[in-house]
Amino acid sequence: MSPQKRTTITDSQSEKARRGRPAVPRDRILGAVDELLAASGTPGAVTMDDIAAAAGVGKGTLFRAFGSRDGLLDALFAARLEPWREELHRAGSPIGPGVPAAERVVAILEQLLNFKLENPALIAAREMNSTSLLAAPHYVWVHGVLRDLLEQAGFRAQSAVYTAHLLLGGLQVELIATLKASGCSDADIRHTLVSTARRVLGIPADA
Repeated sequence: MSPQKRTTITDSQSEKARRGRPAVPRDRILGAVDELLAASGTPGAVTMDDIAAAAGVGKGTLFRAFGSRDGLLDALFAARLEPWREELHRAGSPIGPGVPAAERVVAILEQLLNFKLENPALIAAREMNSTSLLAAPHYVWVHGVLRDLLEQAGFRAQSAVYTAHLLLGGLQVELIATLKASGCSDADIRHTLVSTARRVLGIPADA
């Protein structure tokens, strides 16, 4: 039996074209999601019906292209993270090659925090009222990056796996929101995250 063909946005566009309908650009759909989340007071409540209406497509088109609401949000997440992914491979970047592994971990965590603070609507929509966050592509990828760097920094394999989850847990949107509601500023949260990560990694405070 031949493997089942996985439906993609390209497949969906081809199907629509065969029916005589204009292709639906992926960027148009992601742009509609972006605008809806930014305008919504409760991003977690934005539905696939809302997104389909804003993008001017049928809800079935969204499901065929992205699989689920979480899959659609993960696609937007991936698009937003692409410049950051490139920084990981750029010489001279604080998170790029040539920087000691432990320092890269700390810098990555700080940049992830900045990313979350700069994209509150997207983060809230994906991390609250969603499922399987630990299985989300962006989480799996970032966890793998941190795990590998922790091993390079001297952590044993299983310890690196757990420590990567532990450090990422400090970036959960609900925790950040609770801290901000209690009076912590973005600078307070950033300082605490960095200093805690340094202690976990054994980096001297004055390093």
